[in-house]
Amino acid sequence: MQQANRKRYLGLFLAGSALALAAPAWAEEAAPPAKGDGIAEIVVTAQRRAQNVQDVPIAIAAISGDALTETGIRDPRDLTLLVPSLSMQAGTAASTTSLFIRGVGIGDFNSNTTGAVGVYVDDVFIGANAGKLFNVFDSDGIEVLKGPQGTLYGRNTTAGAIRFSSRKPTDELSGDFSALYGRFNEVQLEGGIGGPIAKDLLKVRIAGFYNRRDGTTYNRVTGNRVNNINLWALRGIADFTPAPNVLLRLSVHGGNNTGGARQFQHRGQGVGFGGETLPLLNGFPTDAFGYADTDNNVYAGDYNVEGKERIGVFGASLLGQIDFGGVQLTSITAYEQVNRATLEDTDASPNDFVVAYYQDRPRQWSQELRLQSTGDRKLNWIIGGYYFHDTLATDSSFDLLRSLRDPNDLLGTFDPVNSLGLLRYPYTQRTRSVAVFGQADYKLTDKLTATVGLRWSNDRISMDYHSLFDAVGGVVPVKAYSDITLPLLDFNGRKTFRDLSWRAALNYKSGDTLVYASFSKGYNSGGFAGGASTDPLQLVPFNSEKLYAYEVGLKTEFLDRKVRFNTSAFYYDYRDLQVFVFDLTGPIPVQRKLNAGNAEIYGLEAELTVRPTRNLDLFGAATFMHSEYKKFAALGGVSYSGNRLVNAPKFAFSGGINWTVPLASGAAIKARVDGTYVSSIALFPDNAPSTEVRANGRINARLAYQAPSKVWEAALWVKNLNSSRYISSIAPVITQDQINYNDPRTFGVQLVAHF
Repeated sequence: MQQANRKRYLGLFLAGSALALAAPAWAEEAAPPAKGDGIAEIVVTAQRRAQNVQDVPIAIAAISGDALTETGIRDPRDLTLLVPSLSMQAGTAASTTSLFIRGVGIGDFNSNTTGAVGVYVDDVFIGANAGKLFNVFDSDGIEVLKGPQGTLYGRNTTAGAIRFSSRKPTDELSGDFSALYGRFNEVQLEGGIGGPIAKDLLKVRIAGFYNRRDGTTYNRVTGNRVNNINLWALRGIADFTPAPNVLLRLSVHGGNNTGGARQFQHRGQGVGFGGETLPLLNGFPTDAFGYADTDNNVYAGDYNVEGKERIGVFGASLLGQIDFGGVQLTSITAYEQVNRATLEDTDASPNDFVVAYYQDRPRQWSQELRLQSTGDRKLNWIIGGYYFHDTLATDSSFDLLRSLRDPNDLLGTFDPVNSLGLLRYPYTQRTRSVAVFGQADYKLTDKLTATVGLRWSNDRISMDYHSLFDAVGGVVPVKAYSDITLPLLDFNGRKTFRDLSWRAALNYKSGDTLVYASFSKGYNSGGFAGGASTDPLQLVPFNSEKLYAYEVGLKTEFLDRKVRFNTSAFYYDYRDLQVFVFDLTGPIPVQRKLNAGNAEIYGLEAELTVRPTRNLDLFGAATFMHSEYKKFAALGGVSYSGNRLVNAPKFAFSGGINWTVPLASGAAIKARVDGTYVSSIALFPDNAPSTEVRANGRINARLAYQAPSKVWEAALWVKNLNSSRYISSIAPVITQDQINYNDPRTFGVQLVAHF
C-alpha cells in the first residue's frame, strides 16, 4: 500500500498535476510585469545573492511586503494563511508558538526550544520564540525555504528557514504607512520613512508598528474581555557608504508586548485525582473540582485569573560588506535580548487549580563571516563561518491545588489530599554553537549546473537546573518565596553535539523552465528538556535529529509568462526525530522531550499563478503529504509506530483571486479573496481522537479604492469570513485539558499610503 502511495505521488509530479493550484507568488503584486502583461519577476536572496525565484533550485514561497499589509499578517504564525506547507501549533502564549514545514518541527512550548524552522531577520538568526513576534512590519518581503538549508545558513534549519527582510533606506525620500481599525476595537498603525542624510554617504530609515485589540474572549467571572493584544515595535536602519565598494549597515530595534496571555477553553476529563469516574454536569465531563464549561461557546469562559504577558525585546546588528571586485566579504555581528514574564490561568476555570508563571531572559550574541563570488560566473561559490552564544535564565513556577491547600500543613506533600504548593524550576542554559559552511554552483554546460555544499557544526549545551517545592506557596508571580522549601532536584549537565551536513543537486535550465534534483542532510542538535522536572531521568539529554531529504522539482512559465507553474516531490528519511510528549503515567502530567526512532514523510507540492489579463490574477498552492513514525517506542513500552507525525496534514491548500477594475478617472477598484484549507492533523504522537484537529478552512476578503495618483487607497476587509473555528493546541492539565482556538471573524477598514 505504501509503495502504491509513493508511485501515486511520483506519477502526480511527473504529470505536472493540475490538481494543485498555486504560487504564493503574492510577491509579484508589488511590481509591474517584467515583460508585456505577464507575471512579474520575483527576486529572492535565498542563496545569499539576488536571483529570480524561478532560477533557484529550491522550493520557496515568496511573499511581498505589500501582500503582508493587504492580508493583515502580524507575525510568523499568520504565514500559514499563505503557505500551505507551513503549519503551527499555538503554545501557552503568543510567545511560544511552534512552527512546522512539511510536517517537520516540534510542538515544545518551553523557552529553551530552538525548533527545526530557522527564523532569520535581515540574515540574523532569532533564537528566542518571543523575539519572533516583533518582525513583520515595514517588510520588504518574506521567503519560506523548504527543506534543510544548512550549507548556506549557520544555525539549525532541519525543516527549512523563514527569512524576513526589512525595508532598507532609499536614495530618495520615501515612506509607507498603513492605518487599520477593526472589530474588537482593533487599531493597527504601521509606517516607515527614510531617505538620504548625506548624499552618497549616509541614508536612514525609521519604522514603527502599533497594534492593540480588545479581547476576543468574554470572562463570565469578571465581565472583562481577555485574549487582548497590546504591542508596539520600532526599528532604525542606517546605511553608511564611506567608499563605493563598502557598506556599513547598523540596525537597532526594540519592542514591547503588554497584552493578555492565552485564556484557554476548559475541557474536563471526567476523572478524579484517584482515577475515579466523575459524574457529568449537563452532559459534560467535569474536572476533579466538579467544574465543566457547558455553553459550547469557545469565545467565553470562567476565569478567576486573567492572564497577562509582559515582553520586552531589544536587538542590534552591524553588517559590514566590502566588494573586492568579483569577491565580496560580509560580516554580521548581532545581539538580541528578550525579557518575558507570563501569568497564565492554566486550569481555565474559576478555581485555584493550577496557575503558571513563566519567566525567561535569553541573551544571544552571533557573528557570521561570509566570503563569496559575485556576478553570474561559471563557478559561483560561498564559504562562511558562524558563531552563536546564548544564555537563557528562567525562573518559572506552578501554583498547584491552592483551593485544597491546608494552611496548617506547612511541610506539604505531593499527596493531592493534603494539596500541593508552589513548584519552582529555575534553570540557566548556555548554548555555544560554531559552524563552518560552504556551497558551490558549477555550470557543467550552459544549461546544466551542479551544486555541492557542506556544513560542519559543533553545539555545546550546558544546563544548570534546580527545582524546589515551596510548602506554603506564594502569590504568583513569585516576588519572594517561603523559607520553608523542599529541594527536589539539583542538576548540572553538559553535552556536545557534532554533525556534518551536506547538499548535492543538479539543475537544468532551458528558456523559462528549470528542472532540479537534490539530496541534502539537515541537523538539529540535541539538548535538555526545559519543562518542570523533579526526576533526574527527565533531564537526560535527548539526541540530535537528522533529516535526509530527497527532492525533485520543476519551475516553468509559459503562454508569454501568463502562467507560472512550480511543483516538487520530496521524500524525507527522518531519524532520531525529537518529540514532545506529556507523560500521563503519574497523578500530574509531566512534560518530556525524547527521540523517536525514525519516520518518513513524502509528498507533492504544486504552485500555479495565472494572469489571463493584466488586471486579474489567480493563484493557489497545495501540498499532499504522507507521514508515518516507522519506529517509535514511547514511554511505558507503548508503540506509536505507524502513527502520523504531529502537525502533518495529508492535504493543505491556499489560493485566491486579485482583480483590479480601472476607472475612467484613473482610480481603480481592487478586490481580493483568498482562503486556506487544511485536512485533519494530530497534535500528539499517540494520534488520540480527543486531540485531533478536524479539517478546517478560512476565507478572507478585501475591497479597496485606489486613488488616481496611486499614492493612497482605502479598503474594507474581513478575516475568517466563514467564522471557522478550530483547535490550535491542546495540553492535559491533571484532570482537564486546556484548549486553544483560533481567532473569530474580524473585519474593519484600512488606509494605506506610499510616497
